[in-house]
Amino acid sequence: MNRRQMLRAALAPALVVGFGTACSEPQPPGRTDIVDPGAPASATPSATPSLPSAPLTGLPVSAAPVAGRQALAVPIRVTRSTTPAGLGSADLVYAEFAESDTLHLTAVFQSRDAAKIGPVTEIRPVDIRSLGVLRPFIGYDGGPPNFRNQFEASGLAGVTPGDDEKVFGSDHTSTAALWKAAPKGGQPPTQVLDYGTAGTPLAGRDLVPARELTVAVAGGPPMVWRYDAQKSVWVSKVGTATVTATSVMVLTMEYRTIDIRHPSYRSLPSAKVFGEGAAVAVSGPSGAKGRWRKPGQDLLCNVMDLGGELLHPLPGNAWVLYVPTSAKVTIR
Repeated sequence: MNRRQMLRAALAPALVVGFGTACSEPQPPGRTDIVDPGAPASATPSATPSLPSAPLTGLPVSAAPVAGRQALAVPIRVTRSTTPAGLGSADLVYAEFAESDTLHLTAVFQSRDAAKIGPVTEIRPVDIRSLGVLRPFIGYDGGPPNFRNQFEASGLAGVTPGDDEKVFGSDHTSTAALWKAAPKGGQPPTQVLDYGTAGTPLAGRDLVPARELTVAVAGGPPMVWRYDAQKSVWVSKVGTATVTATSVMVLTMEYRTIDIRHPSYRSLPSAKVFGEGAAVAVSGPSGAKGRWRKPGQDLLCNVMDLGGELLHPLPGNAWVLYVPTSAKVTIR
């Protein structure tokens, strides 16, 4: 039972079920059960223990201890010519539309390993605000003093090349290196999406067939996701790499401009992750409009249909796109 389901169960009315005691019929007098000595007596087969599900995908893990390990997170900067590494192993990816037609990605790893992740970039407010509820260990490449101060105040833990250069190599890192650098005792992340089971629709209302999702943001080419029905995944291009996702959540929000003065002056667009707004989601061959709400850093971002019920994406990896209110999002 996931944490969302546990909470709902605690709030629901109690249901008491009685179980009767099974009784066997008495054997007739003089009856003897005979077992052929040449064949072993049959034993009741023991049930094969099922593996727990990964909290960030809802899929069974490769080994039971994997479900209980701490998540890792890595900010990655992607331009049109970048070939990002490791995204195929990420359970969850947050994407902010950054300056100069780039993406600032926050890749989260928990259930799968990645031998190479990067290029690793600086920490930004969007990373801190997205990751606070997950409490991961973060590998990042420094950042402006104000951003580093926000990170330290958040209580999140991480490592930079300046802290331990052995964790990084040529602007890249790996899950093995990050888990080795992480302090002991880290807790697994909370579940962020309410995964559906077989036959559960993505939304309780306004569900539409979907084969293509387009996100058009001013200043760059549109991001297009297309559904591959044979593999049951959504496919897109990020930099020069092809990426796939079981589900894509598009959250519309305000962006503000942050002026950085040290070590040099620059202006950065920054998504306002706290609050609420319109949402569009696709998972499997279905799409739906809805709303999102995230009250604060240590609280979940709930994505709901237009009736106020949580969306139920299929188990698997997910991408969450933070798009400005001026963006045009279409499903067809």
